[in-house]
Amino acid sequence: MDASSEKSIVSISSCNRYRIDTMNDSLKMLLEPWGGINYFVKSGQRVLIKPNLLCASSPEEAVTTHPVLIRAIADLVKKAGADVMIGDSPGSDDEETVYKRTGIEEVANETGARLVKFDSARGRKFYGIKARNLDLAAILDKVDVIINAAKLKTHPLTGITASVKNTYGCIVGKKKAKLHLENPLPLDFARLVIDIHMAVKPNLSILDAVIAMEGTGPRSGKARKANLLLASENGFALDNIAARLVGIKPDLVTTNYIAREMSYPGTKNIDILVKGLPLEECIIDSFDAGAAAGRNIPGLLANFPLSWFRGLRNNLRPFPVINKNSCIKCLKCLEGCPAQIIVRDSHGIPFIRRESCIRCYCCRELCPNGAVDL
Repeated sequence: MDASSEKSIVSISSCNRYRIDTMNDSLKMLLEPWGGINYFVKSGQRVLIKPNLLCASSPEEAVTTHPVLIRAIADLVKKAGADVMIGDSPGSDDEETVYKRTGIEEVANETGARLVKFDSARGRKFYGIKARNLDLAAILDKVDVIINAAKLKTHPLTGITASVKNTYGCIVGKKKAKLHLENPLPLDFARLVIDIHMAVKPNLSILDAVIAMEGTGPRSGKARKANLLLASENGFALDNIAARLVGIKPDLVTTNYIAREMSYPGTKNIDILVKGLPLEECIIDSFDAGAAAGRNIPGLLANFPLSWFRGLRNNLRPFPVINKNSCIKCLKCLEGCPAQIIVRDSHGIPFIRRESCIRCYCCRELCPNGAVDL
C-alpha cells in the first residue's frame, strides 16, 4: 500500500471573494482530491450542513460561516440527489433571528434546504477521553452525512476555532454553558471539545478562510482577508494546517495538543498530506493571534501540568473586564455567564466578580459590541 494513502488529506484552494460563481469553482477544486462531493454524499441520503452561527451577525462581520459557502455546499449536495438540512445551536440570540441575520434563511429559500433547530437533545453516553453524558442535538441521529462548515477565527480559550471547535455547537442551547462551568480549565475544556467532535463524527469538514478573523475573536476581532478554503475528512488534520497557516504552532491550539497527546490520527505533520495549493504559498503573514491566542499564553495553557495550572490560573490567565465606554447594557454577558457571577453596578453596567470567574470567556463571545476586554 502507498504510504501516502494512509495519511489524512487536507485540501487547500483559493477563493478571493464571496460570489457564488467564484465559490462554486473553488469548492469543486477543493473537493477534487476525493473526486468531488459524491465521495461523501450519495443519492437519497439526508445531509446536515452545520455552519458556525455563533450569533446574529451579518456576513460582512466575519463572525459566522459565510452564506455563499453554505449555498455552494447545498447546491452540490442537491445535485448529488440528497436531501439538505442546515442547522446550528447559536451561542446567543434565537435561531430565527440568527438564520435571518446571517443570510442562512435566504440560502434555504434559494436552495430548498430545510432549516432545522437544535432545540431537542438526545442524551447519550460517550466513551472518549473520558465517559460523558453528552446532550447532542437529536437531529444528528436522523441524518446520514454531516458536513461541518466552520469559520477560521481566533479564540481566547482554545487558540483558534475551526473544524473541531465548531462541533461544540451540536450541544443543545444553554447546556453548552453548563459544560463550560464543569470544564473551566483550558485543557479540560479541550478534552471535552474533542470528545464532542468524536461523538458527532463529521464526514467532511470545510473551513471558510476567505475572510478569517484575527485579534480578539471569535466575535470582536478584525476581518482578515485570506482568500482560502480548506477541507478534510479529519478535523484534527485540518486544524493543524489552519494553525500553521496563521503562524500559530499547532501545539499551541489546545485541542490539537490534547488530540496529539491521545495519538489521534492527523495530529502530527507527518500524518498529513496537503493537496491543492502548496502550504508554503498560503501562509498568512503577520496574522494577529490575539491576546490569549498568542505565542506565550498558549504555551502556558498547553504545556503546564494541570496541578500547577490550578494554583496559578487566577494570576496567569487573562481576566475578562467590561469596557464601560463600549458597554451598551444589553446584559447578554450576564444572561449567558455559565458561572452566573456577573452583576450590575449602580449604573446598570455589568461587573465581573474576579474571584469567581472561571475564565471561559463566554461573556466575550456573547457581547455584541466588543465591550469585554482581556
